This record gives sequence, C-alpha cells and structure tokens, in this order.
Amino acid sequence: MGTIFNNFVTWNKLIDMKPEEREKIKEHIRDEISVLEKSIGIFSELLNSEVQSDANDWFSSKESNPSKEINELSLEKARKRIMILKDVLKRIDTPGFGICLRCGNPIPYERLRAIPSTTRCISCH
Repeated sequence: MGTIFNNFVTWNKLIDMKPEEREKIKEHIRDEISVLEKSIGIFSELLNSEVQSDANDWFSSKESNPSKEINELSLEKARKRIMILKDVLKRIDTPGFGICLRCGNPIPYERLRAIPSTTRCISCH
C-alpha cells in the first residue's frame, strides 16, 4: 500500500508545476542546446584549423598545444551538456520530474529553470 500512496503523492506533486512553467523550462533547454550546438561548430572549426597549422608548425608532436587542448575539452564538455539536456527534455513530462530524489519534495521552479538537470532540491544538494 505504501507504493500506491507514494505514487499518488508523486503524481500530486507533479501537478504542482504549472504547464507554462514546464514549457518555459523546455524553451530554456532548447535555447541552451542551440547555443551549445553553435559552440560545437566553432570549436570544431578551430580544431580543424589548428590541425592544419600544426602540420606546418615547428612544434614536435610530443609538445603540447594548450589552445588545442582547451578547445578539445570545451568541445567535449559542450557535447556532454547537450546529451544531458536532451535527456532532461525526454524526462520533463514524466511524473518524477521536478521531485527531489532524496526527500521527495518538489524542486522549486526557479531551481529547475536555472539547473534543469538537477534531481535534488537545494536542501538535499
């Protein structure tokens, strides 16, 4: 019986978030994904141009190129962030979205809008 009650409580907490709030979070996520995709294009172009210049450069292959390493890390970070945000878009309309995994209380809209991938409220973070 506890599971049925817990599912009912979770469903009721789902209703606490207004549909327009969910849509605003979705819009915010889509905007961030768009910016990240543009960044990926820029980092990819920079890396391709660095590869071209490295071929003609006097640096040996054993020496590091800090700029290239930073761009590679930035590219990887942007790709991971997009994956996380796309996962959030898949989960946003499910009953558990916006419910803290630790305490079971609703995560405030403001926190979800700022950090849509969060799974914990501020108190449990």
